[in-house]
This record gives sequence, structure tokens and C-alpha cells, in this order.
Amino acid sequence: MDDDMKQDWSASDESHKAWMSIRDADLHEELIMRLQRRGNGKKLRVVEWGGGRSTCWYTSVLEYAKAPYSWLMLEHNREFFDKEIRQVLKQRRNCRVFYGDALPADLGRQFESQEGPIAAVFDHGFVSPYDTKILEHRQVNMDSYVNLPAQNSVVCDLAIVDGRKRRRCVLEGAKLIGQTGYVVLHDAWRPHYQCAWKEFKSGRRFGDEWWIGANHETNFEDVLPWYAFGRHASLD
Repeated sequence: MDDDMKQDWSASDESHKAWMSIRDADLHEELIMRLQRRGNGKKLRVVEWGGGRSTCWYTSVLEYAKAPYSWLMLEHNREFFDKEIRQVLKQRRNCRVFYGDALPADLGRQFESQEGPIAAVFDHGFVSPYDTKILEHRQVNMDSYVNLPAQNSVVCDLAIVDGRKRRRCVLEGAKLIGQTGYVVLHDAWRPHYQCAWKEFKSGRRFGDEWWIGANHETNFEDVLPWYAFGRHASLD
């Protein structure tokens, strides 16, 4: 076995690309770009629950590559979006920002027919039920945030779940990806998300904290490199 095969590919330091480990951020980028290349010039369609540094970075990567894409980001915390994301995301080509009280009736059409990022921003404030265990945080009604893509007949190649209501969003993602797309879940080591995995025909952990699922039979080795599938984070 050569030296490359012996390397420890995990890297728990935080990436500059996203609020996750270096390994996870790099693998996420690899997945996005492999899906984009596999489309042979067709537009890559991405839905993301939970915006942040990653939204800004990966849309910039796609634009640098001159790759056609539509990216629908759903964010539950308007204050966070306005402070941390809006200014950078607005630099992307054809960026559109809509707030929950003024979402366009043709959101699905815009996603399908136009390129660039769309931000659908709700005003639920800071909600962190897992970290705080505050009952009120668990009871916040986020149905519109969760259901918006399916209600607008959105179809995507990749659904990214990295915000609130992750179990429900994973299940919603299964409705959007058809028989050829993928759903990815971050912080997949948390057991209360994992009950959603059984709804997929195929599923696999990758990186430190990712899980990937599909509605078709696959081992995912066509969309992720070999070193993605080992040494995952856990509760231990």
C-alpha cells in the first residue's frame, strides 16, 4: 500500500468554506462539482435548508467554474441571514432574496427557468432545540420553511439539510430528488435524525458528519471519492 493510501483523511479543524470540518467541507465541494460535471452542461439544481458560510462559498465555486446552477436556500432566522449572508450572497449573479411575508407565487418557476441563488428567508428568530433543550424552541411552527420547495413543485439534483427541523427536511428532500438525485444531511451522528434514513433505497455515512441518501440503488462511489467512507464522528 502506498503512502497516499495510509493517510488519515479526517481533519476536524474548521474549514474556511463552511461551518464544518475541513474534511467535510472539501467532500461537500467534491460532491457538488461531480454532480455538476455529470450533468454535461445542464443546470445543477440545489435546495438547501439552513444557509450560511457554505451557501456563499459553494455558489462562488460554481460561478468561478462558469457552471449553470439554481440554488434555493431556505433560512429560518432573518436576523442571522441579514447579518451574515445577505451582503455576500447578493454578489452572486442574478441573486434574488425573498422574505417569508413576500414570497413570490412563481418561486418554483423561477428556480427551474432562471439561474443563480434564491434565498427564501423566514423570521422565526434564534431556534436551537438540540443545544438548549428549551421546549418553546421545539414548538416553533416551521411548516412553511420545511414544505416550501415541495409546495412549489421544486425538483432538484441535490437537497442539503443543515438547518432546523432536519428529520422532516430529509423526508421532504426525498420528494424533490426523483430517482436520480441525492439528499445529504449534516451532523448525521445525531440519533434522532436517523429514523428518516429508512425511507431511502440507499444511504451511507461519509466524511466526519455527513450522510447521503438516494431513491435508487447505489453505493455512492460514483459521486464521492473512496476516502469519504470511513472514520465518522459519533456520540462516543
